[in-house]
Amino acid sequence: MRYRAKSCKFQFFVPFVNLLIIPKSNNFQFRHYMASNSTRLKVWEENCPVLKDTRFQRKYQVLEDIIGEGSFGTVIRAKCRATQTNRAIKAIRRIEKVNMLSIELELLSELGGHFNIVKLYEFFHFNGSVALVLEYFPHCSANELLYRTKQDLSFGLKYIENLLSAVAYLHHNGYVHRDVKLSNFLYSPQTNKFRLVDFGLATNDRSKNENSRKNNVAALNKDPPCTTCNGSSTPCMFCKNRPKREIYHIVGTPGVRAPELLFGVGLCNTAVDVFSCGIVLLSLICVKHPFFTPKDETENIYDLAFLLGSKTIEDMAKNEGLRVTLSEKLPPVDYYKLVMSLRYGFNYVSKNILPAAPCKMCYNRSYNNSKGVCFCRTDYETNMYATGEHKIGKKDDELMTVYVDLLYRSLEADRFKRYNADQLLCIIDTYRTRAAYVAKPIENDD
Repeated sequence: MRYRAKSCKFQFFVPFVNLLIIPKSNNFQFRHYMASNSTRLKVWEENCPVLKDTRFQRKYQVLEDIIGEGSFGTVIRAKCRATQTNRAIKAIRRIEKVNMLSIELELLSELGGHFNIVKLYEFFHFNGSVALVLEYFPHCSANELLYRTKQDLSFGLKYIENLLSAVAYLHHNGYVHRDVKLSNFLYSPQTNKFRLVDFGLATNDRSKNENSRKNNVAALNKDPPCTTCNGSSTPCMFCKNRPKREIYHIVGTPGVRAPELLFGVGLCNTAVDVFSCGIVLLSLICVKHPFFTPKDETENIYDLAFLLGSKTIEDMAKNEGLRVTLSEKLPPVDYYKLVMSLRYGFNYVSKNILPAAPCKMCYNRSYNNSKGVCFCRTDYETNMYATGEHKIGKKDDELMTVYVDLLYRSLEADRFKRYNADQLLCIIDTYRTRAAYVAKPIENDD
């Protein structure tokens, strides 16, 4: 497998969070939004037979409010006629993968309502369409989450701690979410609670049934690299005629996928959720969402090479029994310097936090970095977990140290070296115990 380098820069910016509230009365924009929302809802009701089923309509009244839309279905707000309480209806027009739906129903029936997992009340099936009646959970948007983390650095730790608790609960019960992202872990400012949603891609943990890594590496060693095009991004005519690798389906959302998913290994391993949690944390504390917006799998690989380094990606693939060559050689980033640069801006960091000689490599691969602030490392093992003097306040200094530890542990390229959710929670628990500790004065009995 060889990938051509992308001639693009990684753009750094701190988004402006616009908390715009539109009054309901006498407002054209609001009326237009509600009209379009109502039109979409009518289309869904016409094309989703289960919403017209008498059994469903006897219990629930569909309201003109679409909560969210995705590739697998639409979430609509409804009211329970018996209790007059709101419910979230996940409507699926046509069941294409019965196995995927059965796993989602099994997971929600068993684990829903516990450890930040959204609760399932019941489901309806009619003429090939399905409606899942879920807990209605009012929540803030992704931009509001970034705004809260921008104002209060400790909110990111609270968010990731609750997310890891939900993910650990899934893993302990033999499930993998496979689509962990900022928009799938909701936060309600009114109740101060969290909910993990959207289990359409969830599956059972089948890591024990995977092919042995040793067997894959042994097969790779039996097939020596081509002497003609080895180390080049363009395969020679002999390599083009070699048998193609079997086609695999890449799951998850582009930009938060683990590196092994992009190479078709570890598709049902719990480690993919942990890596996605690391990307979510990085997005939160850097105040940048989405952190990556790749157009395809090749660009996604180079986005991860920006974080982990090109050689790290190549070594990871080799350990999985794959031969991958990245033509653009990128060094790994220093997560502390990267977070500080994105959170506070390059100019502020170069003057107050990280005064150092300009780096040509970091200048060329980032926008708005006129000072050439360096955020790279020479290799993957050098200066890991280094933080230095932050100069941003004692409390935030300690928080930043914990964040850096969590990022290095969760965004580990090798899935077998990557920390699991329980180990990451132990890091957070240790910090909280240390922060709450108050030294008692020594009593002199003499």
